[in-house]
Amino acid sequence: MTYTNTQAVNENFESIKAEGGRRTQKIADILKSAFSEAVTEIKDGTSTVRPLAKDLAGNAVQVVKERGQEAYVNARQAAQETATDETDIVIQFKLKLQAIVDAIKATLLGQPEDGATEVVALVEKETEVHTVVTVDSTADAV
Repeated sequence: MTYTNTQAVNENFESIKAEGGRRTQKIADILKSAFSEAVTEIKDGTSTVRPLAKDLAGNAVQVVKERGQEAYVNARQAAQETATDETDIVIQFKLKLQAIVDAIKATLLGQPEDGATEVVALVEKETEVHTVVTVDSTADAV
């Protein structure tokens, strides 16, 4: 009896082993096929998507360059306009200050009798002289 049971167990084990081997091989074939198809799909997709991605990146770079250039031109123009405005303001301030000084002089000094007017400029038009005095620290130590 034991022999029959052992033989039946061995036969069952062999049939399970054979069926398991077939199933394992089928699964391995399915996985190989799926992997192969996935790789093919990725390669095909890459060949389709890569040119589109390059075109998109090229367009994006071009847009960024154009917008950057446009912003640079606008900023430069604004800076030039601001500099011009500041220069105009300084000139206008100098003229108004000179008019005030002239009015004060005319009031305090009166008009010269011969009709000539004396012009005193506070700031020369195109040149400004600035004097800087420094003290040499070694001169005090001697």
